[in-house]
Amino acid sequence: MNYLLQQRLDALAVNFVLGGMRGKARMRFQRLIATNSQVRSTVWRWEQHLNPLAASLPATSPRAEVWQNIQRRLGWLAQEPVVSRSSRPLWFSLAAAACVMLAVIFLQPISTAPVKTEVAIIQTAEAKALWLVSRQEQQLVLKATAAVTAATENDYQLWMLPADGQPPVSLGILPQQGETTVQWPSAALGIDIAALAVSFEPRGGSPTGLPTGPVLFTAEIIAI
Repeated sequence: MNYLLQQRLDALAVNFVLGGMRGKARMRFQRLIATNSQVRSTVWRWEQHLNPLAASLPATSPRAEVWQNIQRRLGWLAQEPVVSRSSRPLWFSLAAAACVMLAVIFLQPISTAPVKTEVAIIQTAEAKALWLVSRQEQQLVLKATAAVTAATENDYQLWMLPADGQPPVSLGILPQQGETTVQWPSAALGIDIAALAVSFEPRGGSPTGLPTGPVLFTAEIIAI
């Protein structure tokens, strides 16, 4: 694999920063970070984009049982007693084995391939993240950061710019705070994406179906 193709390197860097890269793959990528300046600069750039988004998320506490398990692994709490298999009757083991076999038989057709995720960061010229856009299949999640300038009489509208030069396709109104989920429009299905763009529109969005206000930001969308 050629890690130094920029589009592929961007996707790997996003996966690394978001914590999706694990095990040996993460160790290999860490070695690349240590030895290659192009990889280091790409990871640093995505950290600047994504870390402000992570900082904007509210803090959450783990469930009591999760925290207890962490404490047991650290040795802060005594381990729970393990029930010896020999103390269970034979019929219990047979019933458990039968349940496992039935689960394998009935759940096997449900397994599916991993869902591809596409992400984009809408940012200012100073690399300040404003919105995180993520797409899985036909669902689009739009999340605003605290850096978004509130506009009471206008809306920020997101557009998909087709690679073949066709007119932009509206993807919806961007939230000015919090996040929202919208469906990928049917008009954008099967179209190669050149970039995303954000225009400043009247309240409720463009009245013409095309950008009418100034285009404020553009961003690439990449698959991870």
